Amino acid sequence: MQISSRQYPHPVLSYYSDDFPNSDFQASLKNSKTPNTYLFDAECVTSSDGIHHLIEERKAKYAFHFECQTTRYRRIFSSFDSSFKFQLPAQDVEGRVQICAFILAVEDIEGYALNEFHPDYDGFGFQIRKGDILALDMERSFYAEKEIDPLRRIPSIFSIQPNRSEEAQAIEVDSSGNKIIIKLAPDNFEYYKTISLNSSLQPLLSSLIVIPALVSILEMLKHEQNNEVDYEECRWYQVILMRLKDFGIEIGSQSFEQESTISIAQKLIGDPLTQSFAALMNLEDEGE
Repeated sequence: MQISSRQYPHPVLSYYSDDFPNSDFQASLKNSKTPNTYLFDAECVTSSDGIHHLIEERKAKYAFHFECQTTRYRRIFSSFDSSFKFQLPAQDVEGRVQICAFILAVEDIEGYALNEFHPDYDGFGFQIRKGDILALDMERSFYAEKEIDPLRRIPSIFSIQPNRSEEAQAIEVDSSGNKIIIKLAPDNFEYYKTISLNSSLQPLLSSLIVIPALVSILEMLKHEQNNEVDYEECRWYQVILMRLKDFGIEIGSQSFEQESTISIAQKLIGDPLTQSFAALMNLEDEGE
């Protein structure tokens, strides 16, 4: 549920409007994780005496709306207390989870009028329906990382597919989705399928196919990190971030800028070049 500046049929206490010129609403969340659950500690505060009084009368309440586009999970956690705790099953969310903080009406309110309203609203009363938004804070998000996630392994974020285009190149890379799609020309894809049956040649395939694709992705991240390109929604990006951290590297850091992308790619995959040479030497020995 993305919140953007919009007009409501009644005054709303928000960070982007002057409906309440001298009041504010702030909500904070601290989270921790067990193997199966995300735990949240919520803290909410408003300087609007009128809205605070409605909460004390249980006519309004604090609320956090969670939405995960990947799993289509949606839920509201709410309380009349300014400090409260709640938990979220880890299995219900995956990837980016959007969070919106509100103060919501618990019941219909006739003639809604507060002293904190902007002077333009003097003399007006508003009809509030149960569930209407009375106040909202800025949208935030967190990334739900599963404790055991096969996509944490770099090779698994790649999908190798045939390119049926009439103008198919030997190899092409598509990074627009959750996985990085490596498209091979039809003949190359058939070679790939045959060679992949030999487990000892897997490092060779990684060197020939995955490493060039990963180098291309890393070069793209180096050149586009300051161009407001948002890859946060892509699973492959999150996996690469986590794997880079295993080596003490962060995108945009000096170490990331100074080290060659082919060197970084070799680290992320697990040095398939050395393993490829060993596999080829074994084939030569077997031939003799």
